[in-house]
Amino acid sequence: MILDRLENSDRYAFLGSRFAKAFELLTTQDLTAQEAGNYEVDGKKLYYMVQNYTTKPKEERRFESHRIYADIQVVFSGRETMGLTQVTGLEVQTPYEGEKDIIFFATPSEYMDLKMSSGDFIVLFPGEAHMPQCQWGGPAQVSKIVFKVALED
Repeated sequence: MILDRLENSDRYAFLGSRFAKAFELLTTQDLTAQEAGNYEVDGKKLYYMVQNYTTKPKEERRFESHRIYADIQVVFSGRETMGLTQVTGLEVQTPYEGEKDIIFFATPSEYMDLKMSSGDFIVLFPGEAHMPQCQWGGPAQVSKIVFKVALED
């Protein structure tokens, strides 16, 4: 996991060309001006999702993880809490769906809460379970970009 501010994203080009391209687009384009949905940059190797939503109570959210993609999640407006933990020992709630590269887990009794606001980003790698879109002190409108970065060709 990497947590930082978008203005520091140039520090992470060493992660590879796909990460570098994602951070370049995040800092030079207004991706949030697009309609909510998925947009390909390099086919299924690098794409992003424009998301606009109202945060929900933790009890209405689920932990998820991926096997093929790393996530770069950037909050552009609003604020949210994200639950974080490792997948080891988690109870599978919905089995892995290969086409969507996602597995859902029951919420564990212990995990870390991360508070994210405008300009914050997090990079989540496979094996790092996360529960995004949770309320931080009440419901909030959030505008977020989530890049999906394939780690292998």
